[in-house]
Amino acid sequence: MSPAAPTVVLLSIAFPALCHDGIEEHGRRDRLPWFSVQTQQERIYGLGGEARRADERPLAAFSLLADQFTVIGIPDTQNYSSDFPQIFTAQTNWVVTQRNELDIRFVSHYGDIVNNADQVFQWENADTSMRILDDSGLPYGVCPGNHDITPSGGSGQPFIPQEYLARFGPSRFAGDSFYRGASPSGLSSYQYFTAGGVDFLALHLACDMPIAELAWAQGILDSNKRRCVMVTTHRYLQDAEDYTAGVPVVPSGRYPSIWYGVEGTYHPQGIQSDEAWAWFFRKNTNIFLINCGHFHEEYRQVSTNVAGKPVHEVLADYQDDPNGGDGWLRIMKFDTVSGTIDVDSYSPTLQAVRTADESDFNLSVDFRSYRLPPDRGFKAFQQGVGGYEGTQDTWVSQQNPNTSYGNNDTRVSDDDTANSIFTDYRGQALVRFDGVIGANQVPAGSTITNATLVIDVPDDIDTPFYNPSFFVHPVIRNWNESSTWNSLSGGLTVGPDLAPAVGSFLGDSVPNGDSMRRINVTATVQAWANGAPNFGFAILPEIISGNDDGIEIRSSENGNTILRPRLEITYAVVPTGGPDLDGNGVVDGSDLAILLGSWGGTGSADLDGNGVVDGGDLAQMLGSWG
Repeated sequence: MSPAAPTVVLLSIAFPALCHDGIEEHGRRDRLPWFSVQTQQERIYGLGGEARRADERPLAAFSLLADQFTVIGIPDTQNYSSDFPQIFTAQTNWVVTQRNELDIRFVSHYGDIVNNADQVFQWENADTSMRILDDSGLPYGVCPGNHDITPSGGSGQPFIPQEYLARFGPSRFAGDSFYRGASPSGLSSYQYFTAGGVDFLALHLACDMPIAELAWAQGILDSNKRRCVMVTTHRYLQDAEDYTAGVPVVPSGRYPSIWYGVEGTYHPQGIQSDEAWAWFFRKNTNIFLINCGHFHEEYRQVSTNVAGKPVHEVLADYQDDPNGGDGWLRIMKFDTVSGTIDVDSYSPTLQAVRTADESDFNLSVDFRSYRLPPDRGFKAFQQGVGGYEGTQDTWVSQQNPNTSYGNNDTRVSDDDTANSIFTDYRGQALVRFDGVIGANQVPAGSTITNATLVIDVPDDIDTPFYNPSFFVHPVIRNWNESSTWNSLSGGLTVGPDLAPAVGSFLGDSVPNGDSMRRINVTATVQAWANGAPNFGFAILPEIISGNDDGIEIRSSENGNTILRPRLEITYAVVPTGGPDLDGNGVVDGSDLAILLGSWGGTGSADLDGNGVVDGGDLAQMLGSWG
């Protein structure tokens, strides 16, 4: 039988990029990508890292082993909703028809569902296409793009999220067990799914990631440290170098500050991409992937979080291709044993795969290293996050010895607040987190494996001549936010008021602008767990002759919730026994992965107590499955 005729006749030729004439709402390019054509009888190949032609990728090659599954990304569909609804519907139909063969576990929409947020017919088109996923029961998440919250996607336009909320807000997912909740605004949400023996959390963040949305999300991630987190938001990355022949006039990467001066933010309280990374993404160490759209391009980069782990940041947006985008999808094939995500870009409409490196690539992810081990517990304490309201902080001033600063939005630590030539006036900062030990918090008597004090220094050392250290001391006396220099009998002194320093940090931000400081305070928190009183910490300056510069620290009253002082505590937990090894309330693939990972050894997976994890333990677990 002769091969079927191709459905599209397109050559594997890369057209040269045309010059990009300025910065527009999305950054547009006028070129076609490398791609390969498929016939009606051909399919995208599901596994393996090699870049192969589409006609070498039969669907039968997909493995349905438990450790391998697929996640689908749907980039910007705005043009489909306005002009090509059949392409949008073809995308979701294809996802549902391929669900079993590709073992599709989750779908994520990258935002810009519609082109004009005030055009009802576009929302109706989008609803029809996405309803196919609803009817199938396939778990999915969405996030709003700039076109979903403004009349035509422009900055400075009226903020009109009403249609998005009515059609894709929390009410759409009522009764769906995978949908776990939304932010107070309804614009951000999170979902659960389990696949490959790993519990995942999909976090969908509102366009431009306002502080209030991130504060809500911080509480969610703090209470889900056992789940690996993949984030989707709309505007985050750009690939400007593709418009300038690789010359980094504006380096590709996160949206630069200079572009926000031109493009602005679309959400009235939005922040910039670099701020989102510095303030939120990098400190949440269970995030392994950030997907985004908005900028017509494909691009990826790898950044490093505070634990030294890689975070993959990936852009895909095809809106300026012919026919509003030609229906390209992101096909992400996860293998949790080999630790890879094999990414392809496929169009059900064209029945073609894109074969350029930016379209067809592998990501390395050691999934289990991103989640909290089953023998560890985690608690974080930050004012206004996750319902916590127990932070006390202030600073005391030798220059103004009877003044209380408990209501200020920053705290000062300075060896001379007056910058005086003749007399130095000290400034000392204090912070305390009440109620960290006890019921529903860190259990009394716990073994503390790590405790970190996290502060933000918006005003660092400015002089080029000195870079003083600042010392973190456990406080051993009572104080409150009304305390003053005089009420503390002339400030705080090591010995009667303070224990020796348990940590220190430099006053100058390196690199410049990196205002986060992380101080290990494990020994102090262990003492609290053992019954010692918790009076918090004092931050005192190094005294250097000739240096009059100090620092300011954001306080628990600061308007930027996610930069308020924070205490992160990891502690050992006693296994509860039984086959629910990860304690999530159900015996499932995650527990099986823990057992298999302990095979031949000992530990909590030794369910029958014979001293080794073996077939008897496996049989016991399978007998309790579900």
